[in-house]
Amino acid sequence: MENLTKHQIVLLTLLVSFVTSMATGIVAVSLMSQAPVGVTQTINKVVERTIEKVVQPSSTSTSQQIVKETVVVSTDDQVVGSVEKNSGNIVRVYRTNIDPSLGLGSMTFVGIGIIVDEAGIIATDQTIITSEGGKYFSPDENDKLREMKILRSVSGEQIALLKINFDKNVSKSSISEGDAKLGQSVVYLAGEKNNIVSTGIISSLGKITVSENASSTVQKISNIETSISQNLVSGGVLLNLSGEIIGIKSTYINSSKNNLFAPSSEISKALSLWKDSQKKAE
Repeated sequence: MENLTKHQIVLLTLLVSFVTSMATGIVAVSLMSQAPVGVTQTINKVVERTIEKVVQPSSTSTSQQIVKETVVVSTDDQVVGSVEKNSGNIVRVYRTNIDPSLGLGSMTFVGIGIIVDEAGIIATDQTIITSEGGKYFSPDENDKLREMKILRSVSGEQIALLKINFDKNVSKSSISEGDAKLGQSVVYLAGEKNNIVSTGIISSLGKITVSENASSTVQKISNIETSISQNLVSGGVLLNLSGEIIGIKSTYINSSKNNLFAPSSEISKALSLWKDSQKKAE
């Protein structure tokens, strides 16, 4: 070291710093690959979003200006926003053989529904509609019972449609138009008495091959499986971080798994078929 020139010392220092940083990076990557899923999700909790703001003209300028601004959004904020966006549209479904308004009999909780149309149409798991008959009710925020009308319930399908006549304007939840993705973060919203929230990722996607036309076929998602396995209720809603419905907890007769969700495409399909039937009936 005593015989090195200043130039050589600088170069040696740079070399040592480079080797040290490379070693640190390798160790960090190795530790991250061995870390539990929860740790990596926590580290990747912050995303950036660029928004544009229109600035009104000042006294010295006559034209508007568009200013771009980077906003830091945490995953926690996205989950909270997704829940708040849909909590008011959750409907709890009860079944009884006797009109409870007469003060007779008792009601049985059978599942969750979510409002998907301004007319008060509710999407839920097909299997909560039994072949034994009976009436379906949902209590409002004041525990007043509202009878539910069955709009569409077809054996073999995953989604049933119900309807309530509301006394006020109804907001609806948005249905995702895009396919669910493997590894996508999701929010589960349900609960028999109060809203219960769970978060996780899409761990598996069931797919089927469907004929698009006489000469071609496409693969479509038939069911969604997530890392969420606790407190699952029939009709419980699966949301993306934008607050859109990507699935509904459904019972698949031909599967032994009880944690599967029907994809949002099944909701859109049921709504479309019902509306088509209404047009034909007119």
